[in-house]
Amino acid sequence: MKTDGKNVKWKSKEQREKENRRIRWIFLILFLLVLLGFGGMGYRVWKQYSKDLMQNQYDQLSNSSKILSESLETSMKEYEWDYEMLHNIEVMMQDEAGNYKIQNTDAFMQKMKRYLEEETTYVCDLFWQDENGNFINSLSGKVYADPVCFTETDQGVGIYQMEDDKDQKYLVLHYLEPSENQICMVVNEEAFYANLISSIKVGTNGYVMIKNSEGKIIMHPKGEQWGIDVIEGRKEMYPHLDLSSLEHMIEKQKEGGEGILEYDSYWWTMPNLPKVHKVSAYSSADLGGDFWVVSAVIDYDDMYLPIRQGFTRILFVMLGILLLIILLLIFVGRLVFDRQKSAAEIIYLRELNSLLEEVHQSEENIAHQERLQIMGTMTGGIAHEFNNFLTPIMGYAELLMMELPEDSEEYDSAHEIYEASEKAKDVVRQISTLSRKNVETVYKSIPAQKLMQRAVKMISSVCPPQVTVEEQMNLDHTWILGNTTQINQVLLNISVNAIHAIGKQKGTIRILARRVKRNSLSQELADKLRESWEDYVEIQIQDTGCGMNQETMKHIFDPFFTTKKGGEGTGLGLALAEQIMMSHKGYISVESKPGVGSTFYLYLPAMDTEQKIIVPTASGKYRIVIADDNAKVLKLLEKNFRKIGIEIITCRDVEKLKEYLKEAETDVLYIDETLEDGSGVEFCMSISGKYPQMKKIVMAAHITRELAEAKQHGIIEGYVEKPVSEVTLLDAVRQCEENV
Repeated sequence: MKTDGKNVKWKSKEQREKENRRIRWIFLILFLLVLLGFGGMGYRVWKQYSKDLMQNQYDQLSNSSKILSESLETSMKEYEWDYEMLHNIEVMMQDEAGNYKIQNTDAFMQKMKRYLEEETTYVCDLFWQDENGNFINSLSGKVYADPVCFTETDQGVGIYQMEDDKDQKYLVLHYLEPSENQICMVVNEEAFYANLISSIKVGTNGYVMIKNSEGKIIMHPKGEQWGIDVIEGRKEMYPHLDLSSLEHMIEKQKEGGEGILEYDSYWWTMPNLPKVHKVSAYSSADLGGDFWVVSAVIDYDDMYLPIRQGFTRILFVMLGILLLIILLLIFVGRLVFDRQKSAAEIIYLRELNSLLEEVHQSEENIAHQERLQIMGTMTGGIAHEFNNFLTPIMGYAELLMMELPEDSEEYDSAHEIYEASEKAKDVVRQISTLSRKNVETVYKSIPAQKLMQRAVKMISSVCPPQVTVEEQMNLDHTWILGNTTQINQVLLNISVNAIHAIGKQKGTIRILARRVKRNSLSQELADKLRESWEDYVEIQIQDTGCGMNQETMKHIFDPFFTTKKGGEGTGLGLALAEQIMMSHKGYISVESKPGVGSTFYLYLPAMDTEQKIIVPTASGKYRIVIADDNAKVLKLLEKNFRKIGIEIITCRDVEKLKEYLKEAETDVLYIDETLEDGSGVEFCMSISGKYPQMKKIVMAAHITRELAEAKQHGIIEGYVEKPVSEVTLLDAVRQCEENV
């Protein structure tokens, strides 16, 4: 399809209807895929969501039981310490026979009463028992009976559950070793549980209970279960209930430690004992040789139902989003159907925009090259005529000087004519150099360190005595592609300008060279460098001369612009330096301040020695044909390819090229865009389809829209900017293979 916008093929009505039906089917399939994907995604999200939230609730429940067990452990230890203190006081009040000392009996009782009055915890009474464990009397006058042993600690203290005459439950601490008139400490168990444990809410019907290590219930919301075995006691109370799941859970808790278990049990606090699936988070409280189990019990539904309700709300939100997506798809579908008539134009504009973006990358370079070409067309044509004019002038001036006496005025006049002619000849030579096309468009790999060392020696040799040259270079294992003579010319032109800027004063020229990464430079500078190179050689030439103002720096690269006195400069040195840097795919810039000095920055693409030659295949046995009308270019390329073990075929005209392609199968064709007898792109178009395996790469001075379109439409496989080398040519082949 041509890209002039006039030959776009419009589709018939039948074709459009067929495409519309196909689009409808595609939308239907996409909708079903989205629906299936949504369902699968929703299920996975639900599983992960419920798992994470259940785990969070398990962790919270476990933390609650752990905190309660630690609190219980601390409280029981405090009671044990208080009991030991009371026991020691009692021993001190007895004689050697174990009887109370009469003179101290009242004092002892007063101490005990004062302890109970000052006690802020749940210690409510003290009583004594004889050596057989029989109750004697208590401070409050209550009688305690029906002991149930819960724990025997390593310190020999037993913790029992006893009842008073009103069936109220108490925890009693006393020493296991019998003694006469042994004191016992009474803790109000029901108050302890009511205030510290039962007030903690766990779900809707959940609760916290305490058991000893043998499974006896110490504290429970159901008071009638205090003191019974959690399994055997309940079997006696409720023989018709199935307690197998509960029994398995209790066996796990008897092992101590902490954990979370799910099991089937009953709500003991409800009259009809409904069966329920419970979750128990338990933790052990260490009592010195024994432990009690603090268990937080919750209905599984209390944890699961809020999660399910929350996810249901999320599901409705997601369904709403899905509905919006469906409506959006319908809207987009309508837009697609409404815009079928303009589809061809949109495709054309996109292609054109892509081409313009690719061409835009080299617009600045093209504009500069065109400016130089215009100047070259104007000056190159008259340079030869100027030389013809200067030849007789210089010749006759020289004859006059030979015939006239040296001390005569006529001789001086002839000498002035000759010197002016010499300067005019030098200007014409520089104009020719600036305006002519770069003949040597094949560059070699140059060791950067060696190049700079030689350049510094050359610059040092032209410096006057008052100017010192300093150097600092770090370019080991770094190479550049270029022409040694041209790069030396750039360095010399800038250094000569620096010498003139320093003048007769003492000064210094510092030459710094290093390798830098493109991404380490400023964004403004990186945008001006080529993206195809990651590394650059940065050369700084600093001087301590007179410097330049901003207005001067705007014009220093313009041809014939100079700040030197009349007759001392031509204004072509920096213009030529910029042209050479651009032909080397590099960049030149300057910073300067009046009275401080100037710094020129040069950037040249860098490469490692290992990357100097990139052969596209392991064997390197490609049949390569290169077509260019410049014999010097072909000779240099043939020589450089031979050095790396690759034989190439070269030709200078289209007819000879056609014969080479017919003789044998060719793998790669490099062709110059500006052949004398035709364009490279036009030749590739003429052989389109004849050699499908051959890669066609065009060598051009700069990228044009025609090249970009030819590559986009498959007429050529690639293009490479001049000047070229064996490295850039082989790299272009490698990029073509990677893009296949």
